[in-house]
Amino acid sequence: MDVPVQFFQSVIAIEVTITGALLFQIDFFKPRETAEARRGQVPGPWLRLLMAVILGATVFGSLYAIATGGQRTAAIAVTVGLAISVLPILLRVLPTLTSSRNDATVTVLGLVAYVLIVATTVLLLNA
Repeated sequence: MDVPVQFFQSVIAIEVTITGALLFQIDFFKPRETAEARRGQVPGPWLRLLMAVILGATVFGSLYAIATGGQRTAAIAVTVGLAISVLPILLRVLPTLTSSRNDATVTVLGLVAYVLIVATTVLLLNA
């Protein structure tokens, strides 16, 4: 069974939203002087490039799947790309690992739960 086109359209819409959130996290829309003052607090250029490649590959993979009929393997690939692109936002929301032991436990449990949710989604797409 092929995956409906609406799945891939939804992935593209979510990726556009994630891209906007990530651009706000790195102060892309602020004046250059303000953004440069925080340069030590934003991710390095290689990590930003990696995220741009993941976001682009997920969007273009969705477009390819729409054009070719929506294969299951494409659905799994864009689901994994979507899950990876949400990670920076999730890590920003969860407490840092360097804080107290209770906060670190919450962060680790949150990440484990997130991985289990993504793995379950991939298994359901594969069934």
